[in-house]
Amino acid sequence: MNKIILYFNKIFFNSPKKEWLQFDTIFMTLGIIISVATLTVALSIFDGYQNVLKDTILSVNSHVYFFNSEDDDLKEDHNSELSAFLSEQDEVDCYSKMIINQGMVSQAGKVKGAVVRGLKWDNDKLSNSYKTYVFKGSAELKSGDSAILGYRLAKVLSLEIGDEFKIISALGSDITALGVQQKERSFKVVGLYRSGMYEYDSKYVIINYDRAADFYQMNNQFTMMEVKLRTDFIEKADYFAYKWNHELNYKYQISSWIDFNSNLFSLLKVEKWVIFIILSFLIIIASFNVVSSVTTSIIEKKQELGIMRAFGTSKKILYNIFLFRTLLIAFIAVLFGQLTGYLISKFLSWQNFFLLKGDVYFLDTIHTEFSFQSWIIILFTAMVVVLVATMVSLRNINKLKVINILRDNK
Repeated sequence: MNKIILYFNKIFFNSPKKEWLQFDTIFMTLGIIISVATLTVALSIFDGYQNVLKDTILSVNSHVYFFNSEDDDLKEDHNSELSAFLSEQDEVDCYSKMIINQGMVSQAGKVKGAVVRGLKWDNDKLSNSYKTYVFKGSAELKSGDSAILGYRLAKVLSLEIGDEFKIISALGSDITALGVQQKERSFKVVGLYRSGMYEYDSKYVIINYDRAADFYQMNNQFTMMEVKLRTDFIEKADYFAYKWNHELNYKYQISSWIDFNSNLFSLLKVEKWVIFIILSFLIIIASFNVVSSVTTSIIEKKQELGIMRAFGTSKKILYNIFLFRTLLIAFIAVLFGQLTGYLISKFLSWQNFFLLKGDVYFLDTIHTEFSFQSWIIILFTAMVVVLVATMVSLRNINKLKVINILRDNK
């Protein structure tokens, strides 16, 4: 870099008058910090929400699902065929059959709709990680009447560990002289389940697979086969669903977690970048302060600029003096704004007095995550905006008339 540029910028930052603490410079810096911090918080919340939502969905559920292609449940011969097929696939971590059905949970006159899941909980490997979300009681379903409830569902029914409740189902109902007698069974709460996702915590009831088969009269039948992929293949779940469907001659209906959630994540991605574009206008607004600050600085220094031009200093050097100074201040302001936004994001994820509505946003707590990609995008966007604003301001140097400046200086 030219020594003249370094010399004058060194004077600017080391001047006893502290020129860099002038009102216009401080106002410009604060504008950049506030706008960048706002943008950082917004992207952090979106990134955190999307990643936590995805992790929760993948932890509670499996990655690929096999259903009967006809309007019926899978049979034991399907289980044998699928087990033989899946055991040969290197990308498969584990698999298990599951019974899932609708039901009503009743206790002391309170009734709530629920999703009942019958699991082979004692398998060495489980196709879902429900055990990691059991925060109270036991995750084991040793006895036939054991059940694990979502903590929100338990709260609505005023259930605690050891309490009994009933599951009511219209399937297999008996017709009597008094009308339809719905089928019901008693269960005991052995564990409470909290995934952080409202949909699961307010509806799920997990019971022993054999008990579910007996209750829903599905002996030698099951609803679906769940498949958990190895970590490296999770994002390719839709590809494997298509591939296996072809290899099994389209005998089964095979879906992936991507099929069920693609619209949700596509919407989140679109919303994230729409918010980014909208909040980027804050940086553009802050750039007006850059224009004002640089223009003011040029006017204040016009006598020095006129003398330098008279001694043969090129316009390019004068441009670069102001450009380097402004970009350096802006770069520091952007980094400080990102740090401020990061700290605010962390505070939002730690606090408990402002929570999300789980029935609207799926999750009931705010999660934030500041990715390197977002950091680079914000830094690049802010610096480009500041650069453009500075170049617009530097056009004022061309308007300076050296002769008039020197005449006024006499």
